[in-house]
Amino acid sequence: MSENKTILVTGGSGFIGSVTCTILKESGFNVINLDRVKRQLDGVTQYPFDIDNHQVKGLIDVVKPEAVVHLAANHSVPESITDPAGTYYNNVANSVSLLKQCVDAGVKHVVFSSSSSVYGNSDYLLNSEIDPTDPLTPYGRSKLMIENVLEDFSNAYDFSYTALRYFNAAGSYNGLGYQLDPKSHILPILVEKALKDEVFTINGDDFDTPDGTCMRDYTHVVDIAMAHMSALNYLFDGGKSGAFNIGGGSSNSIKDLVAEVGKQLGKEVKVEIGPRRDGDPAKTSANIAKAFDEMGWESNLTIEDIIRDEIEYQKAVLKL
Repeated sequence: MSENKTILVTGGSGFIGSVTCTILKESGFNVINLDRVKRQLDGVTQYPFDIDNHQVKGLIDVVKPEAVVHLAANHSVPESITDPAGTYYNNVANSVSLLKQCVDAGVKHVVFSSSSSVYGNSDYLLNSEIDPTDPLTPYGRSKLMIENVLEDFSNAYDFSYTALRYFNAAGSYNGLGYQLDPKSHILPILVEKALKDEVFTINGDDFDTPDGTCMRDYTHVVDIAMAHMSALNYLFDGGKSGAFNIGGGSSNSIKDLVAEVGKQLGKEVKVEIGPRRDGDPAKTSANIAKAFDEMGWESNLTIEDIIRDEIEYQKAVLKL
């Protein structure tokens, strides 16, 4: 399905974006990266401006993508709480503008980067796509807003979409990993602290979980990138628009992560207990049956694989 198809990826210089661009290119797609952050990716053409730039419509008209993979967003949950205006402007206003330009240019398919945060504090052991959504933060609400916009667009226009609800991306691929500094994702922070023999802070040990620490469904970034390819092929084959959970299908606590990092490094990781972070649900875990049944996607890499690749990447970054 990939032969000669052009895919425009917004936010293709980021963690998930760079791996997705690379894997789509390796799979035979012609990939265009739209991102203000310059990043050289083999065989990928980049246009270094943001999605609110006036040149975006002209770019879409020129490259004529068969589909858009929309990843560009403000990703920090804590920052969304302290600066909701910035999050809503970038994640909602700019996304609606981009989607309108896609419709106006005749782009018929969009794969959207949504989030498990749309579920909020769920009472379900495994979140499925039919469960209630009740996001706890402006970040989660911004993702759910665009899911609703996409549904309205698909009802009104000749347009189909998938909204991929990621559950905690982690790991690395061929030297591409999580780059943001200061880091806001738990696993890169944990691995960096462990490698430097510094103290890692666990934010809260009084959650309603077996060991008191948050539990998360971690998903290897390669599995997430493959989900984008599955979603594209699904849409090209006439698949029905909708949301899909993209996760590992099981959860690990923060203490589980600490233990596995220590095991792989062969040393005890220093930890301390700090206060909870605003907006942290006790547990997230994905029911991924719909993605398998309808798109043929499944998660293949384990938490051990994720931590191994994260350690390898952080060692390279820290030159250890």
